[in-house]
Amino acid sequence: MDKLDTKNAKIIRLVSGEEIACTIDATTKSLTTKARLLRIKSPMLIKYVPQFTEFGLTDYIALVRWVGFTNDSIVTIPIDKIITICNATPEFHKRYDSIIGKLRNAKENLPNYIERNLSADEHKQLDEQDGELDQMIKNKDEELDQTKLDKLGDILNMPSKKVH
Repeated sequence: MDKLDTKNAKIIRLVSGEEIACTIDATTKSLTTKARLLRIKSPMLIKYVPQFTEFGLTDYIALVRWVGFTNDSIVTIPIDKIITICNATPEFHKRYDSIIGKLRNAKENLPNYIERNLSADEHKQLDEQDGELDQMIKNKDEELDQTKLDKLGDILNMPSKKVH
């Protein structure tokens, strides 16, 4: 690990199954073989979001903050939680750098109800609203899933245009 590239983006797969895009912090002794921790800079969780298209099922890749609501740009992880570290492609590295640059300038605001103390009634009202919102989202997801399945079924049931 002494010769590990610390300039370009890396993809780290953890034992939890998460894939993290990051760069390795070269300012510490975390790159020695005796180190038990690895310091990574600007970690972003790689999320694979499936999408139905007219050509079938595809994946959309999204990068989201791995650790939210902190100004720390360096995160320490135990090396025994890492399965592998791979080099990102130059195209992915360029996209990752662009997103990290935009995030440095953006402020992540806390919801206003977290910044003040709520009364018991306000907590109850927020819980009810959350429950209603969750149910609305679940219903909408079910409708969208059914619509997508119906469209896929229509495509699969199309009569063949081949001459037999």
